[in-house]
Amino acid sequence: MELPSFLHDLTGEGDKPSLEYANEIFSMLEVVKMRKKQVLLHLGEVAHSIYIVKTGILKGSLKDEDGNMHTIRFVAEGNVMTAMYSFVDQKPSNLQIECIESGEVLCFKHQDFEYMSKLYSGLTPAFHKIMLKRYHDMVEEKSRMIGDDATTRYKKFIVRYAPIVDRLPLKEIASFLGIRQQSLSRLRSKMDAK
Repeated sequence: MELPSFLHDLTGEGDKPSLEYANEIFSMLEVVKMRKKQVLLHLGEVAHSIYIVKTGILKGSLKDEDGNMHTIRFVAEGNVMTAMYSFVDQKPSNLQIECIESGEVLCFKHQDFEYMSKLYSGLTPAFHKIMLKRYHDMVEEKSRMIGDDATTRYKKFIVRYAPIVDRLPLKEIASFLGIRQQSLSRLRSKMDAK
Protein backbone atom coordinates (compact mmCIF):
# COMPACT_ATOMS: atom_id res chain seq x y z
CA MET A 1 0.00 0.00 0.00
CA GLU A 2 1.25 3.49 -0.76
CA LEU A 3 1.75 6.14 1.89
CA PRO A 4 -1.68 7.38 3.11
CA SER A 5 -2.63 10.94 2.17
CA PHE A 6 -2.61 11.94 5.85
CA LEU A 7 1.10 11.12 6.08
CA HIS A 8 1.78 12.83 2.76
CA ASP A 9 0.19 15.94 4.28
CA LEU A 10 2.83 15.85 7.01
CA THR A 11 5.61 16.23 4.46
CA GLY A 12 6.73 19.39 2.81
CA GLU A 13 8.77 22.45 3.57
CA GLY A 14 9.38 24.82 6.43
CA ASP A 15 8.41 23.33 9.78
CA LYS A 16 6.97 20.16 8.24
CA PRO A 17 8.85 16.86 8.49
CA SER A 18 10.15 15.26 5.31
CA LEU A 19 8.81 12.36 3.30
CA GLU A 20 11.47 10.25 5.02
CA TYR A 21 9.77 10.86 8.39
CA ALA A 22 6.37 10.01 6.95
CA ASN A 23 7.75 6.76 5.53
CA GLU A 24 9.24 5.91 8.93
CA ILE A 25 5.86 6.55 10.59
CA PHE A 26 4.14 4.45 7.93
CA SER A 27 6.47 1.52 8.64
CA MET A 28 5.37 1.56 12.31
CA LEU A 29 1.65 1.35 11.64
CA GLU A 30 -0.21 -1.73 12.79
CA VAL A 31 -3.00 -3.07 10.57
CA VAL A 32 -6.15 -3.88 12.57
CA LYS A 33 -9.24 -5.63 11.22
CA MET A 34 -12.52 -3.99 12.20
CA ARG A 35 -16.04 -5.38 12.31
CA LYS A 36 -19.23 -3.57 11.38
CA LYS A 37 -20.61 -1.72 14.46
CA GLN A 38 -17.32 -2.14 16.34
CA VAL A 39 -16.54 0.90 18.49
CA LEU A 40 -12.88 1.86 18.18
CA LEU A 41 -13.12 4.75 20.65
CA HIS A 42 -15.90 5.11 23.25
CA LEU A 43 -16.97 8.44 24.67
CA GLY A 44 -14.86 9.28 27.71
CA GLU A 45 -11.98 7.00 26.73
CA VAL A 46 -8.55 8.36 25.90
CA ALA A 47 -7.66 8.18 22.20
CA HIS A 48 -4.53 6.05 21.93
CA SER A 49 -4.53 5.80 18.12
CA ILE A 50 -5.08 7.72 14.94
CA TYR A 51 -7.00 5.50 12.53
CA ILE A 52 -6.08 5.60 8.85
CA VAL A 53 -8.73 3.70 6.88
CA LYS A 54 -7.39 1.07 4.49
CA THR A 55 -10.84 -0.37 3.73
CA GLY A 56 -14.27 0.28 5.21
CA ILE A 57 -15.98 3.33 6.70
CA LEU A 58 -15.73 4.97 10.12
CA LYS A 59 -18.12 7.49 11.66
CA GLY A 60 -17.49 10.03 14.39
CA SER A 61 -20.35 10.88 16.78
CA LEU A 62 -20.94 13.30 19.63
CA LYS A 63 -23.50 13.09 22.43
CA ASP A 64 -25.79 16.06 23.07
CA GLU A 65 -26.96 17.26 26.50
CA ASP A 66 -30.05 15.00 26.21
CA GLY A 67 -27.87 11.92 25.72
CA ASN A 68 -28.61 11.52 21.99
CA MET A 69 -25.77 10.58 19.64
CA HIS A 70 -25.24 12.67 16.49
CA THR A 71 -23.03 11.68 13.58
CA ILE A 72 -20.67 14.50 12.63
CA ARG A 73 -18.28 12.87 10.18
CA PHE A 74 -17.68 9.88 7.93
CA VAL A 75 -14.29 8.74 6.64
CA ALA A 76 -13.41 6.00 4.17
CA GLU A 77 -10.36 4.62 2.37
CA GLY A 78 -7.21 6.76 2.66
CA ASN A 79 -8.73 9.13 5.21
CA VAL A 80 -8.11 9.59 8.92
CA MET A 81 -10.09 9.79 12.14
CA THR A 82 -9.27 10.30 15.79
CA ALA A 83 -10.25 12.54 18.66
CA MET A 84 -7.20 14.75 18.14
CA TYR A 85 -7.22 16.67 21.40
CA SER A 86 -7.68 13.45 23.31
CA PHE A 87 -4.88 11.84 21.30
CA VAL A 88 -2.37 14.67 21.72
CA ASP A 89 -3.16 15.53 25.37
CA GLN A 90 -4.14 11.99 26.43
CA LYS A 91 -7.40 13.24 27.98
CA PRO A 92 -10.92 11.70 27.76
CA SER A 93 -12.58 11.98 24.36
CA ASN A 94 -15.91 13.65 23.59
CA LEU A 95 -15.98 11.80 20.24
CA GLN A 96 -17.02 8.21 19.64
CA ILE A 97 -15.54 6.37 16.65
CA GLU A 98 -17.45 3.43 15.24
CA CYS A 99 -17.16 1.19 12.16
CA ILE A 100 -20.04 1.52 9.72
CA GLU A 101 -18.56 -1.06 7.37
CA SER A 102 -16.08 -3.81 8.20
CA GLY A 103 -12.55 -3.42 6.89
CA GLU A 104 -9.04 -2.58 8.05
CA VAL A 105 -7.42 0.45 9.64
CA LEU A 106 -3.80 1.39 10.12
CA CYS A 107 -3.21 2.47 13.72
CA PHE A 108 -0.74 5.23 14.49
CA LYS A 109 -0.30 4.80 18.23
CA HIS A 110 0.34 7.63 20.68
CA GLN A 111 3.59 6.04 21.90
CA ASP A 112 4.89 6.09 18.30
CA PHE A 113 3.76 9.73 17.98
CA GLU A 114 5.76 10.61 21.12
CA TYR A 115 8.80 8.73 19.86
CA MET A 116 8.67 10.41 16.44
CA SER A 117 8.04 13.83 18.01
CA LYS A 118 11.28 13.53 19.98
CA LEU A 119 13.21 12.65 16.83
CA TYR A 120 11.57 15.23 14.57
CA SER A 121 10.66 18.55 16.14
CA GLY A 122 8.50 19.52 13.15
CA LEU A 123 6.10 16.61 13.59
CA THR A 124 3.92 18.03 16.37
CA PRO A 125 3.38 21.45 14.71
CA ALA A 126 2.59 19.69 11.40
CA PHE A 127 0.05 17.46 13.18
CA HIS A 128 -1.57 20.46 14.82
CA LYS A 129 -1.86 22.30 11.50
CA ILE A 130 -3.39 19.33 9.69
CA MET A 131 -5.85 18.55 12.46
CA LEU A 132 -6.79 22.20 12.92
CA LYS A 133 -7.52 22.43 9.20
CA ARG A 134 -9.62 19.24 9.28
CA TYR A 135 -11.52 20.47 12.32
CA HIS A 136 -12.08 23.85 10.70
CA ASP A 137 -13.34 22.18 7.49
CA MET A 138 -15.76 20.02 9.49
CA VAL A 139 -17.10 23.01 11.47
CA GLU A 140 -17.46 25.00 8.23
CA GLU A 141 -19.38 22.14 6.62
CA LYS A 142 -21.74 21.81 9.59
CA SER A 143 -22.23 25.58 9.98
CA ARG A 144 -23.09 25.96 6.29
CA MET A 145 -25.74 23.26 6.74
CA ILE A 146 -27.46 24.96 9.68
CA GLY A 147 -29.39 27.45 7.58
CA ASP A 148 -30.25 24.99 4.81
CA ASP A 149 -33.51 23.08 4.46
CA ALA A 150 -33.36 19.26 4.51
CA THR A 151 -33.35 18.93 0.71
CA THR A 152 -30.40 21.31 0.31
CA ARG A 153 -28.51 19.60 3.14
CA TYR A 154 -29.05 16.21 1.50
CA LYS A 155 -27.94 17.47 -1.92
CA LYS A 156 -24.75 18.93 -0.39
CA PHE A 157 -24.20 15.66 1.49
CA ILE A 158 -24.47 13.65 -1.75
CA VAL A 159 -21.83 15.87 -3.38
CA ARG A 160 -19.48 15.86 -0.35
CA TYR A 161 -19.71 12.11 0.25
CA ALA A 162 -20.28 10.98 -3.37
CA PRO A 163 -17.72 8.13 -3.29
CA ILE A 164 -19.36 6.45 -0.26
CA VAL A 165 -22.97 7.70 -0.14
CA ASP A 166 -24.32 4.37 -1.48
CA ARG A 167 -22.42 2.46 1.21
CA LEU A 168 -23.90 4.43 4.13
CA PRO A 169 -27.01 3.23 5.99
CA LEU A 170 -29.98 5.59 5.70
CA LYS A 171 -30.15 6.05 9.49
CA GLU A 172 -26.52 7.26 9.55
CA ILE A 173 -27.14 9.80 6.79
CA ALA A 174 -30.26 11.01 8.60
CA SER A 175 -28.29 11.41 11.84
CA PHE A 176 -25.62 13.42 10.04
CA LEU A 177 -28.25 15.66 8.42
CA GLY A 178 -30.15 16.11 11.69
CA ILE A 179 -33.44 14.72 10.37
CA ARG A 180 -35.51 11.61 11.04
CA GLN A 181 -34.95 8.53 8.90
CA GLN A 182 -38.58 8.58 7.68
CA SER A 183 -38.16 12.21 6.55
CA LEU A 184 -35.03 11.28 4.63
CA SER A 185 -36.83 8.36 2.95
CA ARG A 186 -39.63 10.68 1.82
CA LEU A 187 -37.14 13.28 0.64
CA ARG A 188 -35.22 10.70 -1.42
CA SER A 189 -38.45 9.36 -2.94
CA LYS A 190 -39.49 12.89 -3.91
CA MET A 191 -36.07 13.57 -5.49
CA ASP A 192 -36.12 10.23 -7.37
CA ALA A 193 -39.58 11.03 -8.75
CA LYS A 194 -38.33 14.23 -10.41
